[in-house]
Amino acid sequence: MNTRLLATGCLLLAAAPVYAQPGAPSGSPSRPKDRTIAPPANDSNASAPTSVLAPIQVNAFRLGQDLLSTPAAVDVIGHDAIDQGRRKTQLNSALNRVPGVYANNGSNFAQNLRVSIRGFGARSAFGVRGVRVLVDGIPETLVDGQAQTDSIDLGAIDRMEVLRGPFSALYGNATGGVIDITTLKPSDGPLDEAEITGGSNGYHRESLSSAHKYGKWGYAATVSRLEQKGYRQHSKVVKNQFTGKIERDVGADGKLTVTTRLLHAPNTQDPGGVTRATAKADRHAARDANLAYDARQTVGQETLGAVFKNRLSAHEDYKLHAFYTHRNFIQYLPYGSSSGGGVVTYRRNFFGGGAQTTRYDTLFGHANRLVVGVDAQAQQDDRQRYNNDYGSKGTLRLNQDEHATNAAVFTQDEFAITPDLKATVGARYDWLDFNIADHFLADGNQSGSRNYRRLSMNAGLNYAWAHRQHIYANIANAFESPTFTEFANPNGSGGFNPTLGPQKAVNYEIGAKGEFGHRGRYQVDAFWVEVRDAITAYAEQGDRTFYQNSGRSRRQGIESKLSFDLGHHLSTTLAYTVARYEYQHYVGENGNDYSGNRLPGIPEQTAFGELAWHRQDIGYAAIDVHWAGSIYANDANTARVAPHTVVDARVGKTVPAGNHHLTVYAGVDNLLNNDYFDNIRINSYGGRYFEPAPARSIYAGLKFRL
Repeated sequence: MNTRLLATGCLLLAAAPVYAQPGAPSGSPSRPKDRTIAPPANDSNASAPTSVLAPIQVNAFRLGQDLLSTPAAVDVIGHDAIDQGRRKTQLNSALNRVPGVYANNGSNFAQNLRVSIRGFGARSAFGVRGVRVLVDGIPETLVDGQAQTDSIDLGAIDRMEVLRGPFSALYGNATGGVIDITTLKPSDGPLDEAEITGGSNGYHRESLSSAHKYGKWGYAATVSRLEQKGYRQHSKVVKNQFTGKIERDVGADGKLTVTTRLLHAPNTQDPGGVTRATAKADRHAARDANLAYDARQTVGQETLGAVFKNRLSAHEDYKLHAFYTHRNFIQYLPYGSSSGGGVVTYRRNFFGGGAQTTRYDTLFGHANRLVVGVDAQAQQDDRQRYNNDYGSKGTLRLNQDEHATNAAVFTQDEFAITPDLKATVGARYDWLDFNIADHFLADGNQSGSRNYRRLSMNAGLNYAWAHRQHIYANIANAFESPTFTEFANPNGSGGFNPTLGPQKAVNYEIGAKGEFGHRGRYQVDAFWVEVRDAITAYAEQGDRTFYQNSGRSRRQGIESKLSFDLGHHLSTTLAYTVARYEYQHYVGENGNDYSGNRLPGIPEQTAFGELAWHRQDIGYAAIDVHWAGSIYANDANTARVAPHTVVDARVGKTVPAGNHHLTVYAGVDNLLNNDYFDNIRINSYGGRYFEPAPARSIYAGLKFRL
């Protein structure tokens, strides 16, 4: 398999510039450029045609630049792919169009969306691990490396950048990649919009959005309410969200942006994982224990952030940011006093800031761009665990303060060896400290600390071999610490798991990307990642999840994507990933040798296809097909989940409404009514791996824009 992967990768890389067809531009429609970001370096090959696609600028790379000139795999997901005629419940429908990305668990809101990039993040029992998430320049990923997407309102998103692989080292404490989200901006207006949607399984969502700019001031805001009874028993969710932004132009080039996001989710139920036999008998069924113990969660979160950008000179600009997040959380897990701690509560404060400066100059007579910066963040969790007395909070079992701090310095430099060949090198040094103060002393004082000092480095080359045709290569190392949740002590007491440490990775990547004329874009890449001490999950008899280091693993694969304008208002997007995720050396907690087995929870092949039609004056129609290969549910590879295909369709009609805009739309998810699993609970005790996905479901909505 290794030889076939490498051979196929070389053939694809060689053939991509020859066989790639012009395609539809990816990303959102052109927006006004950021006032403080210098223009991307020109693609200098002399034989430039006059009819080309508008360059897509990306910022997740720390250097604002043209997507094609980055020495890494980067995707931009535009507004239409996220919003147009969609349910807007979870990010998985948008992220699964990106090769190398697998997002699932879109229907169990209590466990949150699970996102993996090149297999990193697949271990997560809930939420996002190994992937850095930013929203409007403000980190959603905590100091300890975990992130939740529940506070991100899909209806407020303007675009997303997805950086896959090694250059995530720029942000520290992550081995998979970066998801950089931009929400509605004042410059997207003037906009006043109302939307209402309803459909199967008790789903309905209402939202209001507004964006305006008045001279030097501007604002954008989205408020929404989502409610859904759910396909399975005990899977109801209610979410109330607000996303706001105020901007102020300062001087000739400066801009201050203040953002806020609010979440109130008072009762999100968890139906749990079931056995294959239970899922086959009744796909609606919740796990018995989840019903008996009323598994659920309540969440409230408030985030406030500020970003200021300005120029120091004609050749240098800078950016400052600061933020504060407060989160109240209580979760009822499906086990009682015998396992202990079935009710988890915490009050979290997460705050910090950073500064970076970018200089555009020459070095030894060659164009050079250098960014230097610092980050500082702190996370404070006041955490308790109680017995779950069949849905009520029982006896206190754990009480501890968890503090994590991170300080880092980083630099990234892009040097033009020739006008067509650019070298990028970067480094980041992190001081990462974890401390636990144990206040539950009945089982002894479990207070302790963990301290990590890590240097992450990267290097890459990007060569423009023809106009808008690029090849690239890079290498980088990265590290990822356990989160506080993963640090939980398997002996049932507080403090740290004494045997758990960070995982380390070395990443290698080669790729090609480009355009032809004004009709399309392509990308193809091959990656190879060596991981030491990979963090893996296992479950005890009470179904509580703990973590361990698994020796060595390897991830290698090929990713490809093509966007193509077919003419007559038709476009298509195709993406395909083939990979191998394998334990090289791993002896499990139970003493079993899993060396040579596949990593659980992640398919080794995925494919996405979309055919879309759009006329501004009439409406739109689209059909998406997402296919995922087989998945193993456990380290032993004895529980295999069959491949599945999901087809979604949507259509929208523009209705004349005077000077206003009215769109009526409808959609069908899982059009073919296939049975598949929306989430796999890795290594779950008793074979309860499976969370059935909803059957065919329909929805319809109205969007009215003044």
